[in-house]
Amino acid sequence: MKKYILAAAGLVFGTVLVWLLFRKADWGEVFAVIRGISLPWLALAHIPLLLAFPFRVQRWSYIVRAAQPVSFRKMFSATQIGFLANFVLPGRAGEAIRALVLTRLTDIKFSKSFAFVALDRVTDLFGLITVIAVSIVAFRPTGGVSISPDTFGTTNPITFTNRQYQMGAIGAGAFLFVVLTTFVLLYVRRAFVLRRVRAVLGVASPKLAEYVAGMLDHFADGLHVFRSPGDMFKAVLWSFLTWSVGMISMVCLLEAFAIDYPWYTPFVSQALLAVFIAAPNTPGFVGQFHVPIVLALVMTIPSIDTDAAKAYAIVFHLMQLPPVGILGAYCLMREHMGLLQLQSEGEERSQRHE
Repeated sequence: MKKYILAAAGLVFGTVLVWLLFRKADWGEVFAVIRGISLPWLALAHIPLLLAFPFRVQRWSYIVRAAQPVSFRKMFSATQIGFLANFVLPGRAGEAIRALVLTRLTDIKFSKSFAFVALDRVTDLFGLITVIAVSIVAFRPTGGVSISPDTFGTTNPITFTNRQYQMGAIGAGAFLFVVLTTFVLLYVRRAFVLRRVRAVLGVASPKLAEYVAGMLDHFADGLHVFRSPGDMFKAVLWSFLTWSVGMISMVCLLEAFAIDYPWYTPFVSQALLAVFIAAPNTPGFVGQFHVPIVLALVMTIPSIDTDAAKAYAIVFHLMQLPPVGILGAYCLMREHMGLLQLQSEGEERSQRHE
């Protein structure tokens, strides 16, 4: 029942976002902008986009090999199937499915596989925090931020003072830093963190306290990568490379649309996109992907035509779909697995915390 509720909520959320963003769009102008795109730049934008897939696998390999060596093929299959699941299934099912596929293809226990997936997200935070930090330092609008009425079809522009923008950006960065610090402390002061969790949550519910402490204890078992500074450094380095190729792809697409942009636009775009897609996902990230991209463009390029920004967001989203769908489907067939069956088993194992 829960997954159906999540699916319905995601569908409603995505529908609302699409309606808000595109209800007043001039579709003739949107398609005219798309037809005028530079095909060489568009083709070039796909190269770094495709590189991001093996880069993610390479980053994860330095975590997983702390338990045992795993072939690139098996890790690629687990990563791509999980990626596909995140695009088409509700509730971030792809994270549990990636762990389950790794467990099926190796003899690594599911609890460890799930911890390795979580730890991969932690190393990903190093890149994200850097992107947010650069965005905060570089994008400092002196007169505040104004979102044109054409963006969401509102009567008046949506405005934020410079202080409101800075506080929001700093708050997001601080939250990620706290999360990252908590994970590190869980490794270096495991017993202390578990005691604190039991003490704080135990006031509200001893059962909840034990449940959360048990989850963190399982997760701490997977933090083997911190025992190898070299592997940790390599995982973080590949995190930076993964985020970099994503922004290079954005730059190429901006050039394809002949958009005149400041150098920090890709950083702000990546930061906003990461914040938006961190929420429970809409089907295919429709709407959830487009809104932050358009917001980043109209915020950092006040003179941009909103229809051009929406055309850019549509094309950038469509670029993601073929590689995710084709590679994910190919890996499912190669490993003789079914996505819905993986979803059901992943939910069952997650609940048992095997």
